[in-house]
Amino acid sequence: MKKKWAIGTAMIGHALEHYDVTLYGFFAAMLAPIFFPSEHYIVSLIASWGAFALGFLMRPLGGLVFGHLGDLLGRKQSLLTSILVASFPTLIIGFLPTYATIGILAPLVLMACRLVQGFSVGGEYSGAAIFVSEHSEQNRPGFTGSFLCATGFGGALLGTLVGAFSTLSLMPEWGWRIPFIIGGIVGLGSYFLRRRLPETPDFKKESKFIKKGSIPLLEVYKKHPRNAICVIAMGANGLIPLYLGSLYLNPILTQDFGLSVASMMLVNSCFLFTWTVLLPIFGHYADKIGLSTLMVISSSLTFVLAFPLFSFIAETQSLIHIFIFQGTLSFLGAAFVSALPGFLPSLFSPLERYSGVAFNYTLGQALFGGTAPLIATTLVTWTGDPKAPAFYLMLSGLCGLLASLFAKPISQEAFSHSFFSRIPFMIKGKLTS
Repeated sequence: MKKKWAIGTAMIGHALEHYDVTLYGFFAAMLAPIFFPSEHYIVSLIASWGAFALGFLMRPLGGLVFGHLGDLLGRKQSLLTSILVASFPTLIIGFLPTYATIGILAPLVLMACRLVQGFSVGGEYSGAAIFVSEHSEQNRPGFTGSFLCATGFGGALLGTLVGAFSTLSLMPEWGWRIPFIIGGIVGLGSYFLRRRLPETPDFKKESKFIKKGSIPLLEVYKKHPRNAICVIAMGANGLIPLYLGSLYLNPILTQDFGLSVASMMLVNSCFLFTWTVLLPIFGHYADKIGLSTLMVISSSLTFVLAFPLFSFIAETQSLIHIFIFQGTLSFLGAAFVSALPGFLPSLFSPLERYSGVAFNYTLGQALFGGTAPLIATTLVTWTGDPKAPAFYLMLSGLCGLLASLFAKPISQEAFSHSFFSRIPFMIKGKLTS
């Protein structure tokens, strides 16, 4: 029971991370003219997406700091600090005056909040994945890890629903602030819950071997450079399908289809709900066929279907086609993401694990994932072709495919979940069928 409570508490923090990030992402189109006013809406929107991307650019630094802290002082201490620091920027955004009230200070403070928020959550997902992995049964890493992802999307879904409610006509004009204030307060409450967390068995066992003055991230690049690069690529493919299927479409839903902000958020709630349901299903399936095997299949399909998907919504402007587009990306993205929490910790030894996962995964998120809405919008603006983002989604699938093929778990037990370990069984099954 104590172990389940510890895992549940760690998952709550992960859910709050997704809640906070999703809130700004879904409000970006609405906040653009409030904090980044311009004569041209597209300029305001790009500026607002830029602030969104800023948070992701800080994540590698947060991953570096919290990863180092988690490997030297323990997983609990790192998770405690990250949730505390993450809560304040969300609270500040909820009370931040607009550009019309304080001028240039408004966007500057907003960008500063995104920087601090991005830094603080830089080690949150990785830390939670490692914490859950080191506390749970290793015979079902896919299923257990997928629940961590599902709680994250549950937090994002909650943020979207609260956001949708706060923008209804019955709410005051400042109603968009309410979800941010709630998120900040709940985050501070989660800090006190995490103070009771027990340290993980793996860290307790290995902590006596920690060398004074050691830098775990350097050890990662000395011992496992290939795995480190693969984790960067996995970070990219873990976010791009999600944000192209949701945040990038938000201005299209409001501008081209005339949906209200509340209606747009309800559409995205269906998208997030689909991910939440699919993740545990794919996690269970990943344990059957191998974690990286499922990742290889999903990323291959992402690469192949990218251009047809964007051609589909570019040539047929209807909400039904948008739903089909989102549903397909949900299927492809959830399959890949469900295996990550169970697979990533297997790529590094316990004393370098937090640093290896946190820094490299967030680096991939920052360079490719968090910038996806900005890059996709810019590509369409430059080329005038609504199908242009397809090439970025193809890059995402290629990154995920190569990373899944070449990442090598460090233990034999973990290797049994990798793609190449399954090839003899695939061949044998084919020959006997």
